[in-house]
Amino acid sequence: MTQQHTVAQGETLLRIAKQYGYQTSKALYNHPSNAEFKALRPDPNLIYPGDKITIPPKKEKFIPLRTNSINSFVVQNEKEYFRLQVSYDDGDNVAGKRVVLNIGSQTIDIVLQSDGLIEVELTDNDALTGTVDLYLNKGDTTPTKSFNVQIGNLDPIDTLSGVQGRCNMLGFDCGTVDGVMGKKTRIGVKEFQYEHDLDIDGIPGPKTKAKLQQVFGS
Repeated sequence: MTQQHTVAQGETLLRIAKQYGYQTSKALYNHPSNAEFKALRPDPNLIYPGDKITIPPKKEKFIPLRTNSINSFVVQNEKEYFRLQVSYDDGDNVAGKRVVLNIGSQTIDIVLQSDGLIEVELTDNDALTGTVDLYLNKGDTTPTKSFNVQIGNLDPIDTLSGVQGRCNMLGFDCGTVDGVMGKKTRIGVKEFQYEHDLDIDGIPGPKTKAKLQQVFGS
């Protein structure tokens, strides 16, 4: 029987798919019944609370097997990753800086390479929250900076909350991610616009959103 799932804050498409017995997000994303959803969300990693996803009934597959032979099967099983990129706003090299990431059941203690990129494969049961501790000074025994992370909580760029979330993570303080165009959000957007040679009006219009998406990476 066909079902409809309403996306809640913090859900990912892959975890929704696995909730209904599918092993890949593509099984839902590419299904004809979700064409409207796919057009609305061109990046399947950025879905929005309230989005409607059709869950088609699973079809049993019958595959004829050859006797007296080895029959091989390939089972698709999509992986989920947490990616974090650390950088200085002045472009300084982050190579050699220590980062401790606690996410789900995992603790990752690494030294950054020059690109500042951290990539961690998540297990099915990993929680989608975690902490990041940065040790930026040589010999530090306590973190220079610490912050919490929530996977799946970044809203699409075409929403004000998505603009606020990206600005905050890039160091342009827009305050609480609440979708409200308040004074603090306007100041944060202006600071981003100033940094990237855009018209400084505090309004996240198409050019500002495009640049923000380019700088943030999604």
